[in-house]
Amino acid sequence: MSGAAGQEAWLLRFQEGIGHFNAGRMADAEAAFGAAAAAKPDHPVVRLNHGVALRLLGRREEAVTALRTALGLRGDLHDACLHLAETLGELGRAQEALDAWRALMAVRPDHPGAALGMAGLLMRADLPELAERVYRVAVAVDPGSATAANNLGAAIMSQRRLEDAAAAYRRGVALDPSSPEYHKNLGIARMMAGDLQGGGPEYEWRELQSVWKWRRSFPGVPRWDGGPLAGRTILVHFEQGLGDSFQYVRYMAVLKAMGARVVFECQKPLKRVLSGVAGIDALVAAGEPLPPFDCHTPLMSLPWLCGTTKDTVPGGVPYIRAEVALVESWGRRMDRAEFRIGINWQANEANRSIPLALFEGIARIPGVRLYSLQKVVGTEQAAALRDRLGIIDWSADMDAGPDGFVDTAAVMANMDLIISCDSAVNHLAGAMGLPALAVLRWFGDWRWMTIPDHTPWYPTMRLLRSERKNDWTGVMERAAAEVTMRAGLHRAARHRTAS
Repeated sequence: MSGAAGQEAWLLRFQEGIGHFNAGRMADAEAAFGAAAAAKPDHPVVRLNHGVALRLLGRREEAVTALRTALGLRGDLHDACLHLAETLGELGRAQEALDAWRALMAVRPDHPGAALGMAGLLMRADLPELAERVYRVAVAVDPGSATAANNLGAAIMSQRRLEDAAAAYRRGVALDPSSPEYHKNLGIARMMAGDLQGGGPEYEWRELQSVWKWRRSFPGVPRWDGGPLAGRTILVHFEQGLGDSFQYVRYMAVLKAMGARVVFECQKPLKRVLSGVAGIDALVAAGEPLPPFDCHTPLMSLPWLCGTTKDTVPGGVPYIRAEVALVESWGRRMDRAEFRIGINWQANEANRSIPLALFEGIARIPGVRLYSLQKVVGTEQAAALRDRLGIIDWSADMDAGPDGFVDTAAVMANMDLIISCDSAVNHLAGAMGLPALAVLRWFGDWRWMTIPDHTPWYPTMRLLRSERKNDWTGVMERAAAEVTMRAGLHRAARHRTAS
């Protein structure tokens, strides 16, 4: 083929590729760009377009090769740097992706996506300190970017600097006041700092997020706005986790005291365990028919609507009680001379879960017996360590039917102490007014606020917070010291009673 004919052939295929690409026919675009690259192997833009098409088809390894070839031909091709960095990130090749982001920032310091992409990678690598520095570059490059401001807030928040995080989130809200996510993030930062009334209105935006799973709509029935309730029926509908229902169901008594008839719609497994909670006139499980009501509200709006501050958290603990017959039945199976500890080590999220092996120091304390409160997830650890830790595991017999936490609550009521990660069991222990140690990760959930060792929500609970990121060993050593003290007092009390 002559030079002119060859030039015309590769250009024709390249143009075909652009046409297919713009029409969304990615497989055809990749074939055309591949043919153009074979005919014109030293053209960087052809290689770039081929790499992009390969990436969009999910053929990421081939895309990396094409994009690296493009950059080898022209090192300042910033779109190739961008796609290479993003593709390497999608492949989980973090260090290579980081190098690609750095290269993009070198050739195009003002690229609006470079600093954001690099900082996002650093956040996913759990390096918020470095991410903060890069997000500040993103803010400097594009001061009008609400995304950069919001993400800067997230990086700062991950370092537990709540006031600074709130300032960044406020900037994001000011730049994009219609964003539900930015408002919600600001609300969480304020509530974690203990400002429930300042954070509450911002947290109300959560329901407008497209990803929100708990949004409810009742045409013709208004949302409760915190106004008078005397003589009115209010529907409170659950949202988020089981632990949230345990924590906030206390507000049913508050609404009742305001003169309301209270209907609470709970998660189906919780209907029986919540049946004795004060203030509920009608308890309905999700999916059951609802009685008539005059207004409604999601459960987690109640602290704000009821005017709660960290100093005025409604009491009433215990407001959840185990069934007496079940408490007695499970209690007959236990050795009353032992210091009985119910343990729950695994939550739904790995970063809130404690390796069961770290309970060994507690298991070795004289007179202590561990009882598993774990269901479903994490039970395989108990099977592997049962003999080593001397765990009593009745999980196969507990809550075997449709009712959740009924047997669990009865077993817990027979314990001298509950030790739990951040899970529904933890909230149930607090709601039952049981002696409890909550073992929390370094950056705990906003619901626990920042008070070092206690929470206004649960007066019988002590908080043990990890002192360093990803370090459960140190905090579990502190838990063992606490148990040693409590078990010693237990033995002394039994000795006085016996004598």
